[in-house]
Amino acid sequence: MQRFHNTCETHPHVTQLLDTKIYTRRRRMNISQNALADQAGLTRNCIQQIECHEHLPRLSTLFHLMKALQFNAKESSRFMEELQTAYVMDKQLQRERDERLETIP
Repeated sequence: MQRFHNTCETHPHVTQLLDTKIYTRRRRMNISQNALADQAGLTRNCIQQIECHEHLPRLSTLFHLMKALQFNAKESSRFMEELQTAYVMDKQLQRERDERLETIP
């Protein structure tokens, strides 16, 4: 069986942030994946792949999701700051993993 790429392994901080800000908000608003996809101009499959950690969305996709989930300006700004921080933390983790692999004979 083919194993799908899991973003939790490569981008744990970004994945956790997306869970907290996007998936949790969708559920709290009681919106289905289909309804969110329609409101954001995306496919339900795209929403499902993000929520199942199969891929990270493009920035433009995140903007569509924030609009569909009714983020206000302050929430959007805060989310983008948190996303940048999470991305930097994940890049640091990746560098540390690469360095450890380089030292293995």
